[in-house]
Amino acid sequence: MPVVRLALAQMNAVVGGLAQNVATIGRFRTQAATAGASLLVTPELSLLGYPPEDLLLKEGFIIAADEALEVVAATGGGPAVVVGTVLADGERWIRLAPSSDGRDVVAQTVPTRGHVANALAVVDGQRVVTTASKRLLPNYDVFDEQRYFHPGIGEHAIINVNGVAVGLLICEDVWTPEGPAAQLAAQGATLLVVANASPFARGRRGEREAMLAARAREVNCPIAYVNLVGGQDELVFDGQSVVVDEAGAVIARAAAFEEMLLIADVPARSSSVGTPIAPAPIATSKSYPVNVVTSPPGETAEIYQALVTGTRDYLRKNGFRSVILGVSGGVDSSLVATIAVDAVGSAAVRGFAMPSRYSSDHSISDAVELASRLDIDLVTVPIEDAHRAFGSMLRDVFGVDPVGLTDENLQSRIRGVLLMAASNATGAIVLTTGNKSEMATGYSTLYGDSAGGFAVIKDVPKTLVYELCRYRNEVARADGDPEPIPTSVLTKAPSAELRPDQRDDQSLPPYDELDPLLELYVERDFTAEAMIELGHDPELVLRIVRLVDGSEYKRRQMPPGVRISSKAFGRDRRMPITNAFRPAP
Repeated sequence: MPVVRLALAQMNAVVGGLAQNVATIGRFRTQAATAGASLLVTPELSLLGYPPEDLLLKEGFIIAADEALEVVAATGGGPAVVVGTVLADGERWIRLAPSSDGRDVVAQTVPTRGHVANALAVVDGQRVVTTASKRLLPNYDVFDEQRYFHPGIGEHAIINVNGVAVGLLICEDVWTPEGPAAQLAAQGATLLVVANASPFARGRRGEREAMLAARAREVNCPIAYVNLVGGQDELVFDGQSVVVDEAGAVIARAAAFEEMLLIADVPARSSSVGTPIAPAPIATSKSYPVNVVTSPPGETAEIYQALVTGTRDYLRKNGFRSVILGVSGGVDSSLVATIAVDAVGSAAVRGFAMPSRYSSDHSISDAVELASRLDIDLVTVPIEDAHRAFGSMLRDVFGVDPVGLTDENLQSRIRGVLLMAASNATGAIVLTTGNKSEMATGYSTLYGDSAGGFAVIKDVPKTLVYELCRYRNEVARADGDPEPIPTSVLTKAPSAELRPDQRDDQSLPPYDELDPLLELYVERDFTAEAMIELGHDPELVLRIVRLVDGSEYKRRQMPPGVRISSKAFGRDRRMPITNAFRPAP
C-alpha cells in the first residue's frame, strides 16, 4: 500500500492580509519541501483569511485574491500546495490600464464577480492545475456562507499523488453522512483531505474527531483535516489539525492554538484516478518529526488558551501594542489582567485602581497584590473628587439627586471616562472586565464598565471565571512560579462595591443557580416553560428570562469579545432589541 507524506499547514491567516498570507504559505511550502512532503494542504480561505465577511461583496477584493493566487503559483518550489481561496465563474471584461512605462494604455482581461465559490486551488510547480469548491454552505451559528457563496462551482476534484487518489473537500462537506465525502469515495478517491476554518467552542475538538472517525469508516479511507489557528474578531480557531486512518483511529494530531506544520505519512489504497501531481521532492532533512500525536489539553486549559489567543490576535492584528484596564481587586478584573499578561507580556499591561468611598480596604490591597504578582504597573486614582463634582452638577444643574442606582452607575461611568481618556492619551486599548452572567442579565453599566475596546471574558460565565482563575494558579504552582491571583480574591463574596456592604447576590441569584439557567435559555434556547418542566423554580426562571430579554439593548452596545461557547452574544445570538414576546407569567 503506498504512503503519501502530507504537510498540513495549521496557519494563522489574517483576514484581508493577502500579502501576509502569501508569505505564510510560502514559508510553510519551504518547510514542507524540507520534510519531503508530497502535498502541502492549507486551511479554508487561507489566502483571504476567515471569515472575510462583506469584503467578499467587493469586486476589487475578489480580483486581488485572484492576483495573490498568481503570486503563490509564480513563487514555485517545493511540493504541490492546496490553497484556500475563492473561485469566480463570471464573464471576463476588459480593463484599461497604463503600460509599465506609463505612456500607453493597454487592455487587460479581468474576471467579473459572477458567482463566487469558497474554493481550493491546487498549485503544482508554477501553475494552478485544478480547483475544487465547497458544496455545502453552512448558515447557522456564526456562519453566513449562503450570503456570500454559491455552492459547488465546477466538478468534484481528485488529484493523484504518488499513485493515491486524493479527494479535496472543504469543512462542511465532510460533516454530512452520505454527502460529498461519500461521493468522492464513490468516484475513486482513496484519501480525503479537508481544508477547514472551524472556530473553537467548548467540546468542539471531541465532536470533530468523532465525526471524522465516523466518516472515515463510512468511506473506508483515511482523512486528513487541517484547521486554521488564531483569533479573528470574536472568533478564535484552535487548530488541532488531525489525521485519521480508514478505521477512524488518530494517527497524527497538531497542537492546540499554535501555528505549526503537521507532517503525516498516510497509507492509502493505490489508484490511478485523478489529475496527476508532480513527484515529491527529495527531503533535505531526515529528522523532521512525522505522525506526531499531540495530547489535547483539558477543557479548562483549552478555554484559557482560547482566551489568551483571541486577545493576543485581536490586539496584534489591529495594531494595539499595549492595554489598560480597571483593576478592582475582584475576580473578573484579576482574570482579565492575567490573560492580558499571558497574551502580550507584563510590560504592555497597565492597571488602574479607582477606589470610591465604598471601596473596601481588602479590594485595594488585593489589586495591589495582583499587580505585584503579575509585575504590571498599577496606578491608583481615587474617584471621590469626581464623584462629588458630578453629584453637585446633577443637583445644581439638572435638579437630579444622585441616589440609589443613579449613584452606583455614576461611579462606574466616572471610571469608564478615566480609562477611555487614558486610552486616548496613550493609544492603549481598554479591556473591559464584564462576564457572560452579567451581560446576560444586564448587571452592567452602559458607558461605565462596558466602556472599552475588547471584552475578554464576555462569553465566560461567572462560575467559569473562578474555575479559570484556579486553573491558572495551578499552572503557576506546577511551574514553580507564584500564583498570579491572590487566594483572597477567590474566597471573598463578589461585589461591585458601589454602595455600602453590597454583594452581587442582593441583585442576582447565586451564580451557581444562575449560570445553569442561563446556559439553558441563552445557549440551548430552552423556553421558560421547558426549564420549569425540568424542575427549576418557576419564579426564578421567569425572573431570569425577563432580565435576559430586557437587556438586549445593552448587549448590542458591548465591545466584541472572545467566543468560547456554542452560542455567544453577538454573532451567534441575534435577538431583536425591540421585542414584545415574553413568557407567560
